[in-house]
Amino acid sequence: MVDVSTNFDESLKSSIPQVSWLLCAHVSNDHLKLAIESCVNQSFKDFEVVFVANGLEASSVAKSVIKWFGSDIRLRVFTTPVRHLSFSLSLGLHHARGLLVARMDSDDISYTKRLELQVHYMNKHPDVAVLGTSYEVIDADGCVQRQIYLPESDKLIRWALLRSNPFCHPSVMFRRQIVLDAGGYLGGLHAEDYDLWSRLSLNPNYQFSNLKEICLGYRVVGVGMARRSRWAYASIAATQLRNFLLGGGLRWFLASIISVVKLIIRSSPIRDFR
Repeated sequence: MVDVSTNFDESLKSSIPQVSWLLCAHVSNDHLKLAIESCVNQSFKDFEVVFVANGLEASSVAKSVIKWFGSDIRLRVFTTPVRHLSFSLSLGLHHARGLLVARMDSDDISYTKRLELQVHYMNKHPDVAVLGTSYEVIDADGCVQRQIYLPESDKLIRWALLRSNPFCHPSVMFRRQIVLDAGGYLGGLHAEDYDLWSRLSLNPNYQFSNLKEICLGYRVVGVGMARRSRWAYASIAATQLRNFLLGGGLRWFLASIISVVKLIIRSSPIRDFR
């Protein structure tokens, strides 16, 4: 791992931001530039951006990001040759300093009031560990295709976890220490977020919620096949079976069986989606 944040102001090390943006990428393109731009142009200003460039082109990606946003002293850039997303997310989480962490993906758009709305909600509801939002599906050109509203209450989210992922990962904000205590991101390929939420769900003291407000433009280009791959379904089934073996109840065992059936019937052949 290499820290290439030559722009990071030393004086900021003693000033802890409320929020740490966390995003990773293995390629640099216009979508990445727009994604980071949407992070820095928020109505809420007390944040840092922790960016992890990964894979064989990590150094090149990092240089592009610093070229675009190097004048912003809140930007911190790290590189690693390991491309697996779970590793990069945990690496970024290790370096994040905010009490709250806002996830973001390299090709999505966070709307201007996203942090403002989420920070306000998290401050008002200290029992909530993970907070997602509703979102819009956008195409490669940023045109809205449809709007997605997710279950809002803790009870509905916990039930939805048995069937699918009730959070849009790049819309999520969570309490950093809670996720650190849980071991960070440990999940398999294309299921790192589902694995984390499922582990946290075993603790009844952690509450989940989704904002009704649409705070994210979620770009679907290149996502569908990966999410329907055998890697993804296998990882989800393994997570569900583990929760059953750890005492989560019979419903997790039944959920794992359903995921195995989906793997057989609906999944795409194993490819290198990484």
